[in-house]
Amino acid sequence: MGYPPLPSGPYGPPPPYRPPQVPRVPPQEPPGSPRDAVALVVLLAVGVPLLLLGAGAAVVMVLTDTGRSTPAVEADAPNMVMPSRDPLASPGTGDPAAQPPAADDAVGPPAQARAAVGGTLPLQGADPALRVNATVNRLVNPATPASELVRPQAGNKLVAVEITLANTGQTAYGDAPAAGAVLIDGAGRQYRSALADVGEGQGFGGSVTVAAGDSRTGVIVFELPEPAQPVTFRFGPSGGPAGQTGEWTLS
Repeated sequence: MGYPPLPSGPYGPPPPYRPPQVPRVPPQEPPGSPRDAVALVVLLAVGVPLLLLGAGAAVVMVLTDTGRSTPAVEADAPNMVMPSRDPLASPGTGDPAAQPPAADDAVGPPAQARAAVGGTLPLQGADPALRVNATVNRLVNPATPASELVRPQAGNKLVAVEITLANTGQTAYGDAPAAGAVLIDGAGRQYRSALADVGEGQGFGGSVTVAAGDSRTGVIVFELPEPAQPVTFRFGPSGGPAGQTGEWTLS
């Protein structure tokens, strides 16, 4: 006995049954296969030369740069500081080694007239109406301190110049004569007046006023080292910075 025929549709009998097809997967090669070893050898054969080439180029660049000369940078020159003379020492005080005798640079304008001891020089002050006849009467070297309280430093001495100032102008002469006086020794060192009195004459007492037609006489005192010998006395009636200046030869 057979089976009844299968029903057929309008398009004919159905196709015969076929089982589904399963795709085939190629077998995977295990790690460390010959193919991976070949790839590694190719990578090393190409990469190592490139790495060595790059390192060589870097070394060449470093050596080339090292051979260049580095520009020298000049440091700023230190400021030159010119030495200045020591301040004038007050007589009778201080250490003579720390405070040398008062040596000074030129004071006032150069002398416009010259004479010897005993000579008179007509000098004009800063004011054209001020005219003074200055006479150096004598040089006292060394001079004797008038007081034991004010004495020269050890190794120094006092020197006095006696001068007469006669006012021949049309206006009164009022000034401190010592301010316009300078003493120069044989070595060319110049000294300002010292605040000291001597027994060989009376000082001007600081400032002095001389009326027209009148005159005053006084001593101007200086402190010098004992070996120094005064050779020139310079004086200006207006304190030195203006007017005429006279110069007297002392030896």
